[in-house]
Amino acid sequence: MKERALLSTSAVLRDYREVLKLISYLPENQQREHREEIRQEIKSNKDVSDPGTALDRHRKLVAKLSYLRMITPRQAHKSTSSSAGTYVLRQGDLLEGAAESKGRRVADGVLSMEEARAYHHRLLKRQYFGREPPNTRKFF
Repeated sequence: MKERALLSTSAVLRDYREVLKLISYLPENQQREHREEIRQEIKSNKDVSDPGTALDRHRKLVAKLSYLRMITPRQAHKSTSSSAGTYVLRQGDLLEGAAESKGRRVADGVLSMEEARAYHHRLLKRQYFGREPPNTRKFF
């Protein structure tokens, strides 16, 4: 019963598809020979009726799959899109990178002291829900 589950057509086809996918990630000069080899193996094993022989050939396919997983270039295994990343709009341009941290523009001198002071007062006004902040100074 267990052998029958291992030899289901869907399991063999799933492994075959995965092998073909991994072959497509190989360099162009290696793709053709690997693809032809695996296609001929699958076609020659199509009419095997002995469960023991079929199981051995399926194991050989799984071994080939494991081998291809090892030799396939690392960059091809990315499951996410190659365009995935962090993008930021800066001055109307879409750039790749991280967002700026708070206060970085003032420390770098991008903002002048007057702009920083105006920004600070806007934040104070926001803190007091649109009203002017109290003008009391406390000296200790």
